[in-house]
Amino acid sequence: MYIREKQNKSGSISIQIINKHNGHYKVLKTLGSATTRQEIDTLIVKAKQGVIALKKQTTLFTSDNDNLIDQVISTLSNSSLRTIDPEIIFGKIYDYIGFGLIKEDLFRHLVLSRLAFPLSKLKTIEYLYRYQGIMLDIDAVYRFLDKL
Repeated sequence: MYIREKQNKSGSISIQIINKHNGHYKVLKTLGSATTRQEIDTLIVKAKQGVIALKKQTTLFTSDNDNLIDQVISTLSNSSLRTIDPEIIFGKIYDYIGFGLIKEDLFRHLVLSRLAFPLSKLKTIEYLYRYQGIMLDIDAVYRFLDKL
């Protein structure tokens, strides 16, 4: 089962839940049509919830609060988020899962910056210098990763 965006003759986009069985495609449900990206994204979220309901699988979240949080998070995209400081959220998670026991500052900087901006090692170094004021040499990063 998967979600398909189909371009209509009118220029709008239809969101459908499709199932493939024995080489044949079958439209299980059409959730609607939309013209703006925001409307399309809303229909896609509804389609994802529809796929879960059609598969009759239990979800990871069980309480009403968790379901509400899941719905809010599923509507977010990278363009709607702005990172103020990865240390605020990612740092707490980093410490919570036990990585805080590793006493290498370079490890913490690399992990948090790669979570916030998953780019190349060179771009990570540029990010750390530009936004965190931490100056690193690319060779030091490579040596550290070899050691790690």
